[in-house]
Amino acid sequence: MAKSVLIIGEDPQYIDFSAPDAPPGMNAEKIIAGLNSARDRLAGAGYNARIVLTKDEETVESQVSDALKDNSYDVIVVGSGLRILPVMTAQFERLMNVLHQKAPTAKFAFNSKPDDSDIAALRWL
Repeated sequence: MAKSVLIIGEDPQYIDFSAPDAPPGMNAEKIIAGLNSARDRLAGAGYNARIVLTKDEETVESQVSDALKDNSYDVIVVGSGLRILPVMTAQFERLMNVLHQKAPTAKFAFNSKPDDSDIAALRWL
């Protein structure tokens, strides 16, 4: 059975790219293209890969719980936007706690940009 990867990032439609702490030059199209590219490279290497884009602090737990309900993942990649943007701190905490509870055997990996999510996952596969 192929190993599996879940890539979790913030849905870029909810990101304020004009905020002073937003990564320079980043936009929604780059995020989506990077995540899709990383997912496709993982699939091409024989891994099952899925992307979940979170909405906000109030829904992150249910979104991720739903993604984990019928699937277990060998590696879960958490996107840098959820980790580095101060406005995302509470959402990141909720995310990590639900992952700790619902995916206790998964390895966690952290990307530095959307298009290196596959590299992050491969460190643990």
